[in-house]
Amino acid sequence: MNLKKTIMVTMIISSLCMTLAGPISVKAVSANEQQQKVEVKKINIDKKLAAKLQKAVEQYAGKAVKLENVGTSEGENLAIVQSTDGKYGVEFAPNTQKIWNVFEKIKLNKVSKKVQDETLKYLKKAYSNKKYVFNDEAVKIKFYNNSKSNISNDYVMYILDGKDFNANVRTNPADQGVSVQATIQVDKQSLDSKMLKTAQEAIQAGFDHQFDVKKARLESEWTQREWILQDDTATVYVLNGKPVSIINELGNKVTTSKELTEKEVKEAIAPLAKQVFNIDISGYTVKWDSLFKDYRFIDKGQVTVVRAALDADKNLVYLKTGSRAAAGN
Repeated sequence: MNLKKTIMVTMIISSLCMTLAGPISVKAVSANEQQQKVEVKKINIDKKLAAKLQKAVEQYAGKAVKLENVGTSEGENLAIVQSTDGKYGVEFAPNTQKIWNVFEKIKLNKVSKKVQDETLKYLKKAYSNKKYVFNDEAVKIKFYNNSKSNISNDYVMYILDGKDFNANVRTNPADQGVSVQATIQVDKQSLDSKMLKTAQEAIQAGFDHQFDVKKARLESEWTQREWILQDDTATVYVLNGKPVSIINELGNKVTTSKELTEKEVKEAIAPLAKQVFNIDISGYTVKWDSLFKDYRFIDKGQVTVVRAALDADKNLVYLKTGSRAAAGN
């Protein structure tokens, strides 16, 4: 397991862990590709931050650890620095220099049998038509308490993966509780034909594109099962058998509110929202979101029900509903 690669491609799970014990972003998707193309950046570490990161890692390791001089970041929010021997690492926010967690690469036999058994049980329940065998290496993560400048032992996270699957496992030492979030790659031939047809119809309606699935994966978290289907051009997210987001991966959305009027956006999006999601947005308010550079359709309860982006010719770039619309992801 390439520790840096594994950790770097896992910076999507912040929202999951913020609800648990503070944001840990480490998510094992080493067998997957991210939906959005993110530029990897080098982060310079000043002496003050370097000392802080060094202290955190050595508290975790219980020994002297030499860190690399440069961090790596995907996006603006999180970055990592790992040890020169590749065994340890620390994740932090470059802007605030707040440390989120410290992690290490370990052998699978260092993960308890209970954790392994519970994870396998969850994987089989999420998708039974697959054999699950863990790789011999795993990643162990602990949160960092910035107010006390020490490692928190409230929760311990593990990344367990294998051929075409991975699992993020949260354990609670106090009550021995185990919860799992998993990503499972699935062959196109194994997909439910009804779901596949629904996805193809959604892409056809949104982009006038013949959708030919090349990659499919299941994202499973607690009781929620979301399918992500892709070809070379488009991506569709399917939840409970219905499409909840469609994306033109080759689209170039407008990035300012000056290029299209809210009226133009609403006229373009309304029929698509109705056709793809059966949502009537005629009575919704349209607002430009300067953070995500897209348009929000807000109901009377001030909830973002639909989120959309168009290109300069008013062609759809993406259309999202549910939690993805509300959160902007």
